[in-house]
Amino acid sequence: MGEMFIRDKKRLLSTYKKRFLVIAITFLVILIMVIIMNILITGSRSNIGYNLGKSLALRGHIVYAGCKTLLEKATLEEKINREKIIMFPIVLNLLDNDFNMIDELDIDCLILHASIGNGGSILELSKERFNEVIDVNIKGNFRLLQKYLRYCYYHKRSGKVFITSSLAAFLPLPYLSTYTSSKLYLVSLANTLKLELLYQGLDVSISLILPGAYYTGFNDLMIDNKSKDEYILENKALLMTRYQKIMFSILEEIDYSDLVKEVVKEIEKSKPKFIISRPIREKLFTKLYVLIKTFIV
Repeated sequence: MGEMFIRDKKRLLSTYKKRFLVIAITFLVILIMVIIMNILITGSRSNIGYNLGKSLALRGHIVYAGCKTLLEKATLEEKINREKIIMFPIVLNLLDNDFNMIDELDIDCLILHASIGNGGSILELSKERFNEVIDVNIKGNFRLLQKYLRYCYYHKRSGKVFITSSLAAFLPLPYLSTYTSSKLYLVSLANTLKLELLYQGLDVSISLILPGAYYTGFNDLMIDNKSKDEYILENKALLMTRYQKIMFSILEEIDYSDLVKEVVKEIEKSKPKFIISRPIREKLFTKLYVLIKTFIV
């Protein structure tokens, strides 16, 4: 009688353990499905964009890394394989892509990080070089963003959008006005879109990334990338290039890991904050400049 009771008790405990294990596994699967996101990031070939994608991938998210060309995609694949990271490079050209991958990849979070910068004064900048910046930084970002918003609307799903602008958008930087004004457009776009989505009832969060000056090579490239064949005041343009190189060598921070960590933290929140900006000293300087300028004007 006692042995039968013990056998029944063991059988009951075994059944409960199996049921508990099934429930625990089911809960874990649901938790993983909720936490893990499909993330598409543009401009992820190098520097901040790459390290942001890498950090998200290492945290278990499925990251699609947008590259402009097949060559860039192949280069990024080699880099990912060397570092043994699970990321998925895709060709995503903001100039000529119809962005059908948005329908195929079921994106939870879109990070608009790609941009280009052409230097040059308003007097001298060629129409072609002006259009290069506008076509990518404004038109391309707008079209991809619109495609994603329509996908979320028609599929009745939530989403997250992170738009990379720049603290430079708020500052008057001679010979860099095309770049800074295109970044200011993104600031205005994000502010307006936040209100529109609230009014329309779409469950898509909007966040604005405002990096300061970091040493990535981008600023040097933009400074040197002037319309040299179309100089009107060549001496002044060359002198400005020297001034700008000195300025950025003083301002640029080498380590952008603080920015990457902050963005990753906000991406993983259910309600990300609207503005993410680093480094702190440049963020405070820009706020002070805008405040003083507002009162003086």
